[in-house]
Amino acid sequence: MQRKDFSRFACGLAVVALLSACGGTDTPATAPTLSGTAATGLPIVGGDIHVACAGGAAISQPKLTDASGHWSVTLSGQTLPCAVQVTAGNIGSATGAANSTSYHSIAMSVGTVNITPLTDLVVANMAGKDPATWFTSPTLATLKATDIDTALGKIKTAWGLSAALGTQNPITSSFTATTTDPLDKALEALAKARVAAGVANHADLLPYVTSVTITTPNGFNFASQYAALSTSGSNATTSCATGETAMTFATTAATSPYTNGQQVCMTATTSTLAIAAKSLTNPTPNTAVSAPFSAYSFADGANTYEVIFNNGSLYEINLSVSNTFNGQFTPSTGTGTGTGTGTAGTSNLTVSVSVSGVASAAINVANVPKPTSNSEFCGAIQNDATFTSIGANAGGTLTINSCSFSGNVGNISATLNLTTPISMTVPYAVTYTYN
Repeated sequence: MQRKDFSRFACGLAVVALLSACGGTDTPATAPTLSGTAATGLPIVGGDIHVACAGGAAISQPKLTDASGHWSVTLSGQTLPCAVQVTAGNIGSATGAANSTSYHSIAMSVGTVNITPLTDLVVANMAGKDPATWFTSPTLATLKATDIDTALGKIKTAWGLSAALGTQNPITSSFTATTTDPLDKALEALAKARVAAGVANHADLLPYVTSVTITTPNGFNFASQYAALSTSGSNATTSCATGETAMTFATTAATSPYTNGQQVCMTATTSTLAIAAKSLTNPTPNTAVSAPFSAYSFADGANTYEVIFNNGSLYEINLSVSNTFNGQFTPSTGTGTGTGTGTAGTSNLTVSVSVSGVASAAINVANVPKPTSNSEFCGAIQNDATFTSIGANAGGTLTINSCSFSGNVGNISATLNLTTPISMTVPYAVTYTYN
């Protein structure tokens, strides 16, 4: 069931192959770009990006935002500042709910320009009108950075965002649209505070900020919503509500969105995964998993949660970050109020890789469920996107020649055929040992 990170070995081979073809050349000047994340708490996927600047031609690129909500456009003759807009696309994933709201932002310089409901509110206050109306004919030539800073400061003070945002600037601070990112969490809290105040849509918030004096909807409490989101994934499993499952995370990754041993409250079904009050939907089923197991992958920006059920009960959740295995959640035992019944996580796994007969350092992963059969082990490997994508990522193809599992040991023989920039064949041998 567990996904492993083999991509580092393929990348190393690709680097060796590419280095032999590299020569000394002058580095061309970098073209000025605007780039950032379009998100509402979940990424806006496949959104259209529109840019209108103080000078130069307008830019419009349809379906530009990727699965993480990231986008980038190159400027050619445009004069800053620029107004930026995202329209259309889907929320959370390519098959998520359609995005029916346009959001706006301002670029005072090249670099990071995020587009979110919060940046939309900043533009609304700066412009003194609905940002969508302002964007049709934006006043940019006389705009100053202090105008944006003043608008942001007023919203932070009036709506209690200062503590949560800290030194982060929602327009220019890089972030990822994932549950554990503080800026993304602020977007989630903003949406929850709006709903709790009975404000149905984001557009209905705009009149509260377009005047010089910002007002607050009755019942709007951003700070309490942000605090609730911040504590729901803490190590205190007693915070889990009825129906939630306390899950313990295990990882050996140097950097991870969760810490080793962290306990998080989750609610998982075959159609929805709720983590720290964020709800992920539209999963992709893993048809290679056979009964009594079933598996569904939920996307949250660069994070992918593969939820495994055993006879309908939550068994484990494997986390991948940017298609690289990062760690695993298993139901906590003896604490919390969750309903999960999985008992996996009792093996220590050692992964040994030999490339062209040269052994690499072994990888050790704690608390890994041992496969129950040859078909389960080999089926998971054959359908593991991280493993099977090694060939394409390295500029060639990867062929699995053989796979076996017996007792505590699984063996894989594979061949990497590189075609660019040079042609070469690299044999792989991978051994899984479950201790």
